Amino acid sequence: MKRVTGIIQRAAASLIVLSLIACGQASLSPAASTQQAAATLDAEKKTYKHLVVGFAQVGAESEWRTGNTQSIQDAAESLGVELKFIDGQQVQENQIAAIRTFIAQQVDVIGVSPVVETGWESVFQEAKEANIPIILVDRQAAVPEDLYATRLGSDFAEEGRNAARVMVKLLDGKGSIVELTGTKDSAPALDRYSGFREVLK
Repeated sequence: MKRVTGIIQRAAASLIVLSLIACGQASLSPAASTQQAAATLDAEKKTYKHLVVGFAQVGAESEWRTGNTQSIQDAAESLGVELKFIDGQQVQENQIAAIRTFIAQQVDVIGVSPVVETGWESVFQEAKEANIPIILVDRQAAVPEDLYATRLGSDFAEEGRNAARVMVKLLDGKGSIVELTGTKDSAPALDRYSGFREVLK
């Protein structure tokens, strides 16, 4: 049991490193993000033998997401982690199938960026019963907290509030606003909408 627990802890730590590098690049200049990634890898670099990470990516809907995918793959290679990567192509059923594939393959840890917020509880429960921790990357899932290990991502509601504050200032409190949202029912779209409307009330 101690050996299994140790493997899971190392697996979770490795995915956190991958995700921190990937997520951190979104808010930095190319030079700064490259330097940060290199520094992180130098600090954390290990050779993980028999450590397998399954990652169910949401898709490739933006340049940010493409960069996110590439940085995860690069970090996995640098850390010596075996990465099993599946692109969900913006379809929840594809991501659920990917997670079930990873469970069947008995990976050490599963990372997922959920395309939408709801509908994950059953497959997350399956991973928990298989003793495979799930780490949410970027997006949130509406599931009990005991079904995932941690989440690495932004405060989307605060992003919405910040956008509204800037817009109100630019418009001097007057004018009409058209809001373009992202993926319907995704955590970023829902939370940014909520934060945006909170300021405009």
